[in-house]
Amino acid sequence: MNTRWRNRWLIAGAIALTGAVAACGDDDSPTTPPTPVPPDPEPTVVAPVAPTGVGVTRSDGAAQVSWAAVSGAESYTVERRTLGSGTTAWQALATAVTATSYTDRTAEEGVAYLYRVLARNSAGVSPASDVAELQAVQPAVEVLAGTIDGHMNLDASVTYTLQGIVTVAEGGELHIPAGTTILGSTEVTPTALIVAQGGTIHAEGTADAPVVFTSANPVGERRRGDWGGISIFGYSNCSFPADECIAEGIGRPYGGTDPMDSSGSMTYTRIEYCGFEVSFGNELNCLTLNGVGAGTELHHIQTHYGSDDGFEWFGGTVDLKYALATGISDDSFDYSTGWTGRGQFWIAQQDPDDADHGYEVDGNELDHNATPYTEPTIYNVTLVGGGVAGGNDETRGMLHRRGTGGHLFNHIVTAMSDFGLDIDNQPTIDRLEAGLFEIQSSIIFGNETNFKDDGDFDAEAIFMTPGWNNQVADPDLANPLDRSNPDFRPNAGSPARGAGADPPDDGFFTTGIDYVGGVDPDGEEWYKGWTTFAQN
Repeated sequence: MNTRWRNRWLIAGAIALTGAVAACGDDDSPTTPPTPVPPDPEPTVVAPVAPTGVGVTRSDGAAQVSWAAVSGAESYTVERRTLGSGTTAWQALATAVTATSYTDRTAEEGVAYLYRVLARNSAGVSPASDVAELQAVQPAVEVLAGTIDGHMNLDASVTYTLQGIVTVAEGGELHIPAGTTILGSTEVTPTALIVAQGGTIHAEGTADAPVVFTSANPVGERRRGDWGGISIFGYSNCSFPADECIAEGIGRPYGGTDPMDSSGSMTYTRIEYCGFEVSFGNELNCLTLNGVGAGTELHHIQTHYGSDDGFEWFGGTVDLKYALATGISDDSFDYSTGWTGRGQFWIAQQDPDDADHGYEVDGNELDHNATPYTEPTIYNVTLVGGGVAGGNDETRGMLHRRGTGGHLFNHIVTAMSDFGLDIDNQPTIDRLEAGLFEIQSSIIFGNETNFKDDGDFDAEAIFMTPGWNNQVADPDLANPLDRSNPDFRPNAGSPARGAGADPPDDGFFTTGIDYVGGVDPDGEEWYKGWTTFAQN
């Protein structure tokens, strides 16, 4: 480039740049302020959920209540209810507990309590937690042993220990008032209570003060089979020949020709940690009813954590109302040998790791056509397995075989890890075709396999017999698998509502029923308050 033109180009560029800088410096236009950033919104506070893991133990003369921490909770309220006090009201012991434990120094020895916990924060109060029970502790100052052949009245202020086989003999009467605790010895084995033919038991518990038969081991160390349970013998029917009606476990005869025979009464009674094995395959049940007659009164009975069956009938005509079988390792309800009684409002809840059948039902195991046939009439039952993912994969809801009959209405079978319904043997079908066996207005759902079809009999086809009004549909129960505070009631919208058959008005059954299952969807939880769900 020519030197003169190059210098002229450089000068012009410098002048232009200077002007541009000056123009920027002389700009008086306002500057746009930055958009303000809003502060983070305050987090929404919601009421806490119900506490879980509530437990209670006795320590140094006080009750130690503990629970798991609840997210968002600012404090906790601990409430207590006194069993046997005549009231179901809850008392607030402390309302501003910030820890996850509380010491109740007002708990008295010899009194049983229920505890529950609520969480709270600025948004409100949670629902109540599961309930934990603190059982009464009383010194065992009297021993029951040998034979009771007269009139014996126990005292509710005394805790008794059964030692060995204690027998209420013919003509003997054992009266047990409300609130009495009887311990089954774990040192003298086998220990069991036997009510012989012609003897009577009168366990007169109430909702607030049940009669409790339990293990002599300390709370926390009780196990299935700690003691033998209760066996009652009557003069009602048996489908074996008279000289062959012999009870398992202790080899005592039963049966006869008096369907109205009375062995006394049992009301609001718990039988726990029972089922002692006398010899291999020969075990005592929690409650065994051998040829027991319809003159016997049985209602509000719980069998809990038994190593054999919860309730077992061998023949007889006795009725049972309001029955709960929990944590039974064999069958919750087992009836055979010609039982022809009635039942209503039963519940079974199985242990997921140790259970067999909800129902195990037989005629006569040696002669499937022997009479009288097993043919009870049972309304309103809920059979709950331990869940299909349980450790035991062989639990069945209902097994009917060996020529059994029966009239079953308003049953729910759910959460079994094997089959919901299994029907075996041609004589059982013969009973069905003769109108002596039926399952109506019932629901089977949510089992690993709802129906067994082994090539002989199609259980599903039988269950869905036209006119039986059965359903394969989710019964939608509130909380049936909770093993510490279950709720077996059908939720709103459940197909169990309005689908039940009304029982006959015969003086035994509660009528006006329109639901399926063992619990009124809108009624009281009859299986709570006098029962236990403790596992040891």
